[in-house]
Amino acid sequence: MENQSTQTNVRLVLAQIGVIFVLPVFLLYFGLVPESWRIVVLFISSLFIYGIIRHERWQQKDFGYRLDNFRHALLPYAAFTLTGATLIIWFANQNGMTPVEGWWTNPHFLYLFLVVSFLQEFAFRGFLIPLLRKVFSDRLGIVLINALLFTLIHILYPIPTIMLPLAFIGGLGFATVYMIYPNLILISLAHSVLNFIAVLFGFFVIIS
Repeated sequence: MENQSTQTNVRLVLAQIGVIFVLPVFLLYFGLVPESWRIVVLFISSLFIYGIIRHERWQQKDFGYRLDNFRHALLPYAAFTLTGATLIIWFANQNGMTPVEGWWTNPHFLYLFLVVSFLQEFAFRGFLIPLLRKVFSDRLGIVLINALLFTLIHILYPIPTIMLPLAFIGGLGFATVYMIYPNLILISLAHSVLNFIAVLFGFFVIIS
């Protein structure tokens, strides 16, 4: 009976992952849903996440919203962010990529990068990692699956031969540091800085 219950939980978690993280990308990538509906699709996915958190009565600490490990995790997150920023700038320089002109007039650089980064981290690290922990005990496996699903959403961006490997490397980094130091505030700040720099140099511009 217990084994049957475990199998049911595994199927439920996999179904949740499929509906929230895979299906929206599939619908948008293959044009089954108009590009203009992208925000609607993402909003529906967000509602699913909210519904699961409310139904299962998650505590704030469950999805990484915590201050008890803030000081302990601050230095590792700072080192991770500095390393990531250096690598992005180096890669951009190696490929002749320069900062976007007039970036200070673009809403993304004024505030949207903060919103996008927080929402992605809340979904992929704060929500998805605890979800994966329900069915997988292998920490490396959780990191890899998390990074792969994070990479999947970047298939909607141009130049996939460059963007997908970069997204996967970034996903591995985000997932690894979060697994060791689970803090939604710090991972969101790190993502915000790296997102700002990456988009500044022309990475991850959504296909219109």
